[in-house]
Amino acid sequence: MPTIGFQGEPGAFSDQAAQALVTDCTTIGYADFDTLIAATAGHAVDAGLLPVENSIFGAIARSYDLLWETPGLHIVDETTIAVEMCLIGVPGATESGIVEVRSHPVALEQVRRFTDRHPTWRRTAVDDTAGAVAAMMRVGDPSIAAIGPAFAAKRYGATVLRRKIQDDEQNFTRFYLLALVAAEPRSDRAVVGIEIPHRPGSLRDALGAFADRRIDLRNIVARPNHVDPFHYRFFFEVRAVDGDRLTDALAAVDGRTRLFGRY
Repeated sequence: MPTIGFQGEPGAFSDQAAQALVTDCTTIGYADFDTLIAATAGHAVDAGLLPVENSIFGAIARSYDLLWETPGLHIVDETTIAVEMCLIGVPGATESGIVEVRSHPVALEQVRRFTDRHPTWRRTAVDDTAGAVAAMMRVGDPSIAAIGPAFAAKRYGATVLRRKIQDDEQNFTRFYLLALVAAEPRSDRAVVGIEIPHRPGSLRDALGAFADRRIDLRNIVARPNHVDPFHYRFFFEVRAVDGDRLTDALAAVDGRTRLFGRY
């Protein structure tokens, strides 16, 4: 049975995504992205599930920085889950009896229209959505509610008082599954990184290396290189690619290149 690491408390959206992606896995939660990646690179888990993009908030910057900083890890799969926020209480609680709601700051922002309809509710930011549910259950106060996944409510024996309270129903988070051993490619997708000279036309030329070989760029993320101020590295997600064309494209790029995974 594989062991999959994720960021957050048991019952978090990342935990839900890991169990949906990897059949019959055991999951372990870590406090932050850095400790998750360190555990994955250090053989503490078989793989780590790292969120890289939210459909509302965009790319998750720290995740991409850690990908570059940890060359031993490979992207071996990806998955996307719908982020459905729920109002969760202890058994017997009612929505009318709530005085305080607790959740991660991003989750609180995602349900602002719903909570604004309850101006007397006190909103308290905590470190984790699933952790908010777990802490609520330990306290056992029906006036305190949590905002988080129904998966966490089931995990801790809490009650879902209201589903789909997020402001935007088109809220999805995408994850990479990372491991120390590269995967055998099962599709035509890959993720690569480049660092190119800071000169006019360098990014255009790099993009041309992929376009000339009819490689479809699915996504581009730019991140500071943390060495030279205002110089950047770029992450390309590509599809419609085979190994030979991808190798040729990377060889044609004038700069440093990395292949993070074909999967």
